[in-house]
Amino acid sequence: MAYFSRLLNDIPGIRHSFLNVHESAAFDKSRLVDIKQVHGAELLSLTELPQQRPHVDGVITSLTAQQIGIVTADCLPLLMASRDGRVVASVHAGWRGTAAGIVQQSVRRFAASGVEAKDIVVAIGPHIRACCYEVSESFCDGLLQTPAREIVSRHLSALFFREPQNPNALSASARENSHQWFDLPAFCLLQLREAGIRDENIEVLEKCTYCTPDELGSYRRRTHVPATKTQQVSWIVKER
Repeated sequence: MAYFSRLLNDIPGIRHSFLNVHESAAFDKSRLVDIKQVHGAELLSLTELPQQRPHVDGVITSLTAQQIGIVTADCLPLLMASRDGRVVASVHAGWRGTAAGIVQQSVRRFAASGVEAKDIVVAIGPHIRACCYEVSESFCDGLLQTPAREIVSRHLSALFFREPQNPNALSASARENSHQWFDLPAFCLLQLREAGIRDENIEVLEKCTYCTPDELGSYRRRTHVPATKTQQVSWIVKER
């Protein structure tokens, strides 16, 4: 079963989907602009198909009928559109890219296309959540060395927890007593809001990749329980 955003569905002329692993395996990726995701903060501003495969973590375009998308397996898939449906973007936002500023870069690219932050709609698809995202003590120290250090230092209690948040029977088991649990979507939401995106224009699909093994692929889960590599495709297109 694919996942959809109510907010994106409300924009005329926009189609999108957050595919599960089964649909992703059958999906024809040649329909998408081919990019090499590198966990960075750069996006491709697409006006024509590139001659070489760009090393970027997102695509933004105003081209009609050009499907764009990204693949994830724990990271945040962001599908974005202007409220008028004129500009769309697909963004791969893991902790590295989010810390490096891919959220802010996305908003700047929309601005360059004449779209203000208040008019951007963002849907965040399935991702690893704080029920399963265990990190070492040094992880926080590392974040405090990135461009996101100020926002991290101001919101430590909202980002890091001593226990998993709302775990279930399929959630990850703790590996070390000294470890913490990190809220990746909260990290992204803080930056979306600081970039000027309105709360009413943000939708988070609260589906955890780790503890939904029948539907979603998880890199972290594969490191705990060896299995075939699987990923999710998330795509968006403007049709007019």
